[in-house]
Amino acid sequence: MMFLSGATIPYELLPPTVQRIADFLPLTYVVRLMRGLWVGEPWSELWPNVAVLTVVLVVCGAISARFFRWE
Repeated sequence: MMFLSGATIPYELLPPTVQRIADFLPLTYVVRLMRGLWVGEPWSELWPNVAVLTVVLVVCGAISARFFRWE
């Protein structure tokens, strides 16, 4: 996930097919958000990344709450 998300290799240098695969990884949106905050982009450009990460959090939290047992 680190190599495909743009954390080690810039996302822009990846081939288009790999970029499409990377768009399904949550870490891609974390990297975009961190880069945007680093260079001072306005929040209006960063909110899609926050929205995707929030959806992933809610979905994974719901799945965990449904299937996790202390047994």
